[in-house]
This record gives sequence, structure tokens and C-alpha cells, in this order.
Amino acid sequence: MDSCSTSEYRLGKESSSSKLLYAKDIPKYRRLVERYYSDIKSMPAISDHEMAAVLAEESRQHRNEFNNSAAIFELHKYITSYKSEIMDALKEDEFARKNHLAERLFDVNNLLNISRLT
Repeated sequence: MDSCSTSEYRLGKESSSSKLLYAKDIPKYRRLVERYYSDIKSMPAISDHEMAAVLAEESRQHRNEFNNSAAIFELHKYITSYKSEIMDALKEDEFARKNHLAERLFDVNNLLNISRLT
């Protein structure tokens, strides 16, 4: 985990044995993680249509492996926990504003709240 962190971790007497054991490897893995995200950033953007097609194909391939109810419940828990941050981000994002995503999310969240009560 420390190799994915952007802040430096200082080792001390209270550090866990696993942190002490793998501390020398953290810079190596941090460079790999940085390069991974740099490579992703430099990739050409894909259109919404291409992304929808890829996701639809993934969904089709794994349709029997996915529990929709469990996924919706987990999303609802996440939205409930981070509602204000999510709504703020959606209100600031141009695409989200144009497509009224904050309002849609609010409506879906309300539906889920109602369905949990019945």
C-alpha cells in the first residue's frame, strides 16, 4: 500500500514488521505505480460510445457472475457515506451538469431509500 501512496512514510520503532521487512522495496514499487499511471494518462482518450461498447461487452461476458442486488446495495452504501462530496463533484463537472447527473443520482438514492423501507 505504501508504494501507492504519494506521501513519504517514516519508519520507526512502532512500525509494523511487514513495513520494516518490505521498506526497501517501496521505492521500486512506487516507481512502477507512477509509471503505470503516467502511461494511462498518456493514452489517447476514447469516446463515450467506445467506452459504452467495451462495458456492454464486459457485462455480457460476465452476466452470470454478477449479483445486481448486492452491487446496488454497495453503491447505495457508498453514496450514503459520501453523498455531499459526490453531489459537489457532480455539480462542478460540466458533463455531469449537462446531463443532470446530480439530480439523477439524488432520485435513484431516494428510490433506494424508499425500497429499503418497504
